[in-house]
Amino acid sequence: MLTIIHKNHNTWISLPTKKPQSKVLFTFKFKRGRVFKIKSFYNTLGVVLYLAVALIVVIIGLGAIVVDISEAYVNQTKIKNAIDSSALAGISQLVNPANIPEVKNVALNYLNSNLIMTLPSFTPLDLSSEGLLLQAGIYNFSSMTFTTNEVDSNVNAIMISYTYNFMTLLSPILGINNLQVSDTVTAAKQTAGRMSPGGGFPLVVNSSVLSDARINNNMIDLFQAGTANSFFTAFMDSSASSNDINQIISYFIDMTTGVEPPSLTVGDSFQINNGNLTTAYMNLASSAFIGKTFVSPIVSLDVGFTNKIMVEGFVGFIINNIYMIGNDYHIAATIIPAYIDNKWSGLILYGGSGNINPQDKPLLAASFSLVQ
Repeated sequence: MLTIIHKNHNTWISLPTKKPQSKVLFTFKFKRGRVFKIKSFYNTLGVVLYLAVALIVVIIGLGAIVVDISEAYVNQTKIKNAIDSSALAGISQLVNPANIPEVKNVALNYLNSNLIMTLPSFTPLDLSSEGLLLQAGIYNFSSMTFTTNEVDSNVNAIMISYTYNFMTLLSPILGINNLQVSDTVTAAKQTAGRMSPGGGFPLVVNSSVLSDARINNNMIDLFQAGTANSFFTAFMDSSASSNDINQIISYFIDMTTGVEPPSLTVGDSFQINNGNLTTAYMNLASSAFIGKTFVSPIVSLDVGFTNKIMVEGFVGFIINNIYMIGNDYHIAATIIPAYIDNKWSGLILYGGSGNINPQDKPLLAASFSLVQ
């Protein structure tokens, strides 16, 4: 019961305690024109203890939550890194629907290898494991959407989603026994539209060669004499001299010498040399080029062909032989369909190919990246 006593211009407010032995817990005295002051204070030790215990419980609870949320954040980062690398490993193997099982196994192996090294007591997953979803399908680069479809010949992407449950360390005192972290990623493959500096072999290839390769087990014969189907270049707008070309060839023999070829993008144009360039062929030392893989720009030649061409795409090939027929040099090579190389040539998606026959596009060099 609240008691108010007014006497001699002073006011006392009495608050009873719950304990019968203490009738007054707080007493305040108010004087006219003055700020209140404590008149008396009794039996507060028990209340302070209760408040202290409650405060300790709150602090411990908050500390437990902070510790376990920090652990969740660390695990989230580990999961993200693992599925990113596994998606890239898987998409690098994608050729067509027939090898999707191989793609999934490669991705799964990378995922398990990463998580075994980073998560304590991690149990390896299989494709039917709870919390794991690994699908192949089609990624639309225009709408930036992924659709599961593992039978379409245009399959070009894989999607991985994984949810990881882990036991909390301190949160069980609040009734929180486990937490979940999850992540989803999509990796897609597409015809390469750009090549990094240092990647372009200084020999452009006429797009007509691709049609010949399709009916000849991907074999091609490149030459510059007569109705030439390939041309040496230095990738420059105003010059394609033999000296500049030989400088780039020297770079491929020894990267500490010569001149590094520039970055190339579909749509770029530059000069080519349509001469025989005997010196260029002579510099193609067998030990440095035969049996090695290179990437060249694919170009289309207009009816009014001049010494300037435009890049339509890129093609990866292995040089099998460099030989002569009469006075003319030839390069025998094998195209690697959908060749992927993110190290040597630095092939990048960047918009895909230009004016290339749809039937020939599967032969073009490709690239892949995380897209979602």
